Amino acid sequence: MPVWSILAQQLAFGIVNGFGYVLLSIGLTLIFGIMNIINFAHGEFYMFGAFVTYTVATLLNMGYIPALILSTLVVGIFGMITEKISIRPLRERHELTLLLATLALSIMFVDGAQLIWDPRPKQITNQLEQLYVSIGPIYLTYQRVFIVLLAIVLIISLHIFLKKTLMGKLLRATAQNRDGAALVGINIDWVYNITFGLGCALAGISGSLLGSTVMINPHIGQSMVLKAFIVVILAGLGSIPGAVVGGLGLGLIEAIAAGYVSIQYKDLFGYTMLIIILLIKPSGLFGEKKI
Repeated sequence: MPVWSILAQQLAFGIVNGFGYVLLSIGLTLIFGIMNIINFAHGEFYMFGAFVTYTVATLLNMGYIPALILSTLVVGIFGMITEKISIRPLRERHELTLLLATLALSIMFVDGAQLIWDPRPKQITNQLEQLYVSIGPIYLTYQRVFIVLLAIVLIISLHIFLKKTLMGKLLRATAQNRDGAALVGINIDWVYNITFGLGCALAGISGSLLGSTVMINPHIGQSMVLKAFIVVILAGLGSIPGAVVGGLGLGLIEAIAAGYVSIQYKDLFGYTMLIIILLIKPSGLFGEKKI
């Protein structure tokens, strides 16, 4: 196979994974940009998305697409419940208190997932992963094409939601000035609850999409949240456009490293890129908040 064909295939895999990282990272970016919370449990909502999809599609045999939709709703609602019970009572405390609380939630969620689904690796039943399409020298499963198309639709939809809808304007107003938003009658608790639920839903749908291409286990969220943090730090905390560029960039770098160096060391290149960007531009590629 020609060298350029191998490169094209690797880049295609990188773009697919990158779009999954984008959805995960945008959720984390929303939560930080609007609520100013660093959510270490964000990866566990990715994991829950994958396992709810597994339960519905594989154990209940209801099909992948219904499982994807149901998983997104379930994880989003669970995120809203988590915010109300665990985050809201601590919101006025020191930032370190919230950070430690989300870290504790991460450990609790992993242990809970092991009790419910057990620690053994599992595979989501998905017919889209069994069918292939060729685009020139590139061969992709229908599922990977679906990941790219759905991610693009969701990114555009989120942009329209934030810029054009009343709810989106309330979210942006709260992000810009929480006290000012409260003074003009915006219900901050409600806005934060919607934000956290939306961020978790995006993590859940990322887990449903990427989780169907690999074996899943209760610990998959811990590695994914590190990738999300790499993306949002590279992009600039709170920057959604930066999260899109950063997620795709990380996916491409990992794919090239896996193809031409070693799959065992692909994560090393992401962390190296993070250190270089922090040394050159500590505020990230896209600077400050841009919700």
